[in-house]
Amino acid sequence: MLADSRDVNAVIAGVQLCQEIADSAPLRPYIKRVAAPLCGGDLEDYVRATAQSYWHQTCTAKMGQDDRAVVDGDLRVYGIERLRIADGSIMPRIATGDTMAPCMVIGERAGEILKADHDL
Repeated sequence: MLADSRDVNAVIAGVQLCQEIADSAPLRPYIKRVAAPLCGGDLEDYVRATAQSYWHQTCTAKMGQDDRAVVDGDLRVYGIERLRIADGSIMPRIATGDTMAPCMVIGERAGEILKADHDL
């Protein structure tokens, strides 16, 4: 986790945004103390010490056309006949919100593809 510096930078930006929101004038009266003190004030150390998965794994079987892609635009697994993947693992990038909506769209698209392929 957080092996890629882009991931670390994205999480740091998220922490900074949360800090700005918490420090905003409308919320300031409600803030009594910092609940999660930073590790010596270094955001990268804090992020690395506290980051964890919330069990919404995605992006493990990327859809695309580059050398890291696992499935094509019709959800077919490269190099394996008659196998498709239709779940959050095909997303090339992590969604910025809950994964349910993108997964529903992937499922709907899979249904359309299969109906067309089998003349249903």
